[in-house]
Amino acid sequence: MEQDHLAWPFFEPRHREFAARFATWATSNLGEFESDEGGNGAAAREIFQRLGVDGWLGATLPCIGGQPALDLRAVCLLREIIAFGSVVADVALSEPWLGILAIHLFGSAEQRNSYAAAYRAGRLLPAFALSEPEAGSDAGAIATTAYLDGNHYVLNGRKTWTSNAGLADVYVVFARIDGDRDGISAFVVDGKTEGIVLEQRLEVLPPHTVATWRLENCRVAADCVLGQPGQGLEIAKTVLELFRPTVGAATLGMSRRAMSEAVARSLERTAFRKPIAEHQLIQSKIANMAVQVDAAALLVYRAAWLYDTSQRRIAREAAIAKYYSSEAASQIIDQALQVFGGLGVLKGAVIERLFRHSRAFRIFDGTSEIQQLIIAREMLRTATPG
Repeated sequence: MEQDHLAWPFFEPRHREFAARFATWATSNLGEFESDEGGNGAAAREIFQRLGVDGWLGATLPCIGGQPALDLRAVCLLREIIAFGSVVADVALSEPWLGILAIHLFGSAEQRNSYAAAYRAGRLLPAFALSEPEAGSDAGAIATTAYLDGNHYVLNGRKTWTSNAGLADVYVVFARIDGDRDGISAFVVDGKTEGIVLEQRLEVLPPHTVATWRLENCRVAADCVLGQPGQGLEIAKTVLELFRPTVGAATLGMSRRAMSEAVARSLERTAFRKPIAEHQLIQSKIANMAVQVDAAALLVYRAAWLYDTSQRRIAREAAIAKYYSSEAASQIIDQALQVFGGLGVLKGAVIERLFRHSRAFRIFDGTSEIQQLIIAREMLRTATPG
């Protein structure tokens, strides 16, 4: 993968060295997962374990106790590089991070110590259970409930679109305590808790370990509340805000792969007695791809750099990065497919796989429309009337 952008001032020497090492490792260790066959649960856990055993998951989570803060640029580099080679591997890397990030940012010292080391080693697979059949973009519509029974909470409800549902070792579950219509809380639920029922694995356009499942009188200790009761939406908002630049990085990696494939194909394919790269309409497509790739990279790493250097909220910048990069990826991959012609729609071809996988990123982890609302809201919030 081309890494010229690493010379940009967003990065420090350690990021450049880190990216080079991970690119070499990913090429050697994840090539077998490039095809869609890696979308099953066993493959997802194997990829996750490999990342942990060789130390890469440690880069996604700071150590506890006076260690450096979260390095969002490093996480974005991981996702960009891994998605360039295998979108399935990217999902195995990224989706567990949502759950452990919530625990790291809002958990008690005991909660963090209980899970962090096992996660870094690839032994603990977390899941983030926010969405419900009637609560997707509108997280405030969550209907899952929890009530206090002695020193335990009892959880009931249905969740859907949960990555690694039925596979996870621990879930971060969002629910309303005692039917509170104004406050949602987050709970850390062990994957072996009695009452967790897998309903259906969802067959989606890009193979993905998502499912619908339910909680039937699941009893969890009262100290399993994450953060404070009623803080659930703030937890979800914060975690997703940090996650969105990394989504942009993943779609950036996919865009780079599509552009690379299209350029190579344009040089080898001939039409009308010359390589199609010499036709102006093909050159126009390649030029547009290059512009969009650079623009996406600038927006993604601006957001990550801003967080790393200021530790402040990045709602606007994160939404812009996710929105632009995911939308641009669909356009870039579509144009790359056009360069390939008929070969681009062959089932299993690199471009065909990218075409299917890229579409979901405009929906998952906050739709493009939600990102637009966030951007507009932040612009209006800071505007000066008149």
